[in-house]
Amino acid sequence: MDDDRATDLPSADHSMTTPMIGGGRVGVRELLRAPDVDVALALLAFIGLLVNRVVSHGVGVGPLTPLVVGLSLLTSLPLVLRRRFPLGVLAAVVPLLFVCLAVFHPNVAATGVVMLMVFTVAVEGGRVRSLIVGALMVPVVTVGVLLSARRPDAADVVAYFSLVFGALFAGEALRARQALERTVAEEAARQREALAQHRFDEERLGWAHELHDIVGHTLVAINVRASAAAHRARRGGGSDVVSALDEIASASAQALAELRSTLRTLRTTQRGEPPLHPIQELPDLADLIAGVESAGLGVDLKVTGVPASLPTTIGHGGYRIVQEGLTNVLRHSTARRAVVLVGVDGGSLVVEVADSGQPRSDDSPPGGHGLRGMKERAAALGGTCEAGPIDGGGWRVRARIPLDRRES
Repeated sequence: MDDDRATDLPSADHSMTTPMIGGGRVGVRELLRAPDVDVALALLAFIGLLVNRVVSHGVGVGPLTPLVVGLSLLTSLPLVLRRRFPLGVLAAVVPLLFVCLAVFHPNVAATGVVMLMVFTVAVEGGRVRSLIVGALMVPVVTVGVLLSARRPDAADVVAYFSLVFGALFAGEALRARQALERTVAEEAARQREALAQHRFDEERLGWAHELHDIVGHTLVAINVRASAAAHRARRGGGSDVVSALDEIASASAQALAELRSTLRTLRTTQRGEPPLHPIQELPDLADLIAGVESAGLGVDLKVTGVPASLPTTIGHGGYRIVQEGLTNVLRHSTARRAVVLVGVDGGSLVVEVADSGQPRSDDSPPGGHGLRGMKERAAALGGTCEAGPIDGGGWRVRARIPLDRRES
């Protein structure tokens, strides 16, 4: 499995991005957080303080003086660092604004600067910081109203409080939203990573089953034939031994060809190319059973009601379960015949492999990797697989796979 396995996963949300700028994709939020924006806001604050002085009809109206320009510039410059040091800039700007209010009364511009700073503190900080700043703004706003208003009253205090605390709450809301979006994005990234890993594990498990079924089935058949050849050789059956060796050579050559084909299919699947050879399905059971019978196990095959349009994954899964079931009979049972039943029952494909033999005395009971592989293969298709002894002797494997499962 190469890195292309994740190319079909959903990509990150680009709904907040702009066209290509400078060779890369730049988001609206990145533009708003760029250093140039801070410079522009500082310049806007400087101009606002001066304009407020010229157009204001409040107390102390007069022409622009070097003192007014100097105070406005000194008050605006720290705003360039507002996002890097929000608390420090707020602490530096508030006293300078008090001086401005006392000298030339830029009420509107001063309120705008304070709103910008408390908004920045809320966005760049945390909830505790916002609460502390909110508490400190109470005396700050009160002193500001007293310095700027000719006849301060409760309405003025409420109005300025509403503006400043509204900016603070807006910043806190934006910070909370950004935190939520980051959490959602991180969770989505974890889910994509988990999905990619799950797909990789499923594919790896599927190919492990394929290789196990191919190699395991053929090795068991070869082992049975070799044992029979050795037994015949001890009894002097020269021609029978040669025939058995020919069968072993044929079976091993067929297994090697299928193994090479499966490995080529694995490589082409990773590159997104179609398989190079057809996948074995239920119609291929006749060839499978012929090979098993040549190993000395008779098989009665009964297929009823299986639709011709059976999905490939289900047909292949049924084929492999029958193959592994017959392999278990060859490996673990003394039976000379087995029965394979394939049919449809209640919207599911039912596959059954049964024999009436006894467990071999020199072997462990059926199970292990083969049985677990059959169960995993059926479960991957949404079905079940059970195996166990039959009353009166013998062993049975029975799998049920729903037919309404769509191929991926």
